[in-house]
Amino acid sequence: MQEYFVPEVYVEMVIGNLTNAIQVLYEKGARKFGFLSLCPLGCMPLMRARNPKSSEGGCFEAASGLALAHNNALNAVLTSLEQLLKGFKYCNPEFYTWLYDRINNPASYGFKEGVNACCGTGPYNGVYSCGGKRKPVEFQLCDNADDYIWWDSGHPTERIHEQIAKTLWKDGPSVGPYKLEDLFFDKEKLTIADLLDAPDEEHFQY
Repeated sequence: MQEYFVPEVYVEMVIGNLTNAIQVLYEKGARKFGFLSLCPLGCMPLMRARNPKSSEGGCFEAASGLALAHNNALNAVLTSLEQLLKGFKYCNPEFYTWLYDRINNPASYGFKEGVNACCGTGPYNGVYSCGGKRKPVEFQLCDNADDYIWWDSGHPTERIHEQIAKTLWKDGPSVGPYKLEDLFFDKEKLTIADLLDAPDEEHFQY
């Protein structure tokens, strides 16, 4: 990707497209939005295997840096839209930190392995060969996927997805004012745009 885009330009392009999509949906009546920020991309087994310093065992920092840049830009856009669009409500949990903690401290969350994938081949099982349906045909498969953060080179296990779902619904810290549960059950919170749009006497008592 870096052969075609400067990272900053790429992030700007993606966020611009996302902002346009939000505005189109808002104009068609959408008011509640759910987002999921990017995970530490450089810590995926796929990216670890491609890391020029893979022998040192670390994440591919260039990829993780791109994810952080995207997340910061998304946070800024959502904060701005909350001020501009009346009734705009969103959930945007801090997925980067959430998954990074589990990758680096798997035992604290009930896992045994946070770096290597359960299924695949090559360094970290980061070569996508699980199932033998593409070259290389050979692959390794772990005994218990529930012990792992990563199922294959780029996808978390079912157990991680279950934790993600619970976090999105109710438990997780969020950079936005709502959890998904709030949005589904219409738990009202006034946004800045609501306050600016409404008469003073509607929200303030003297």
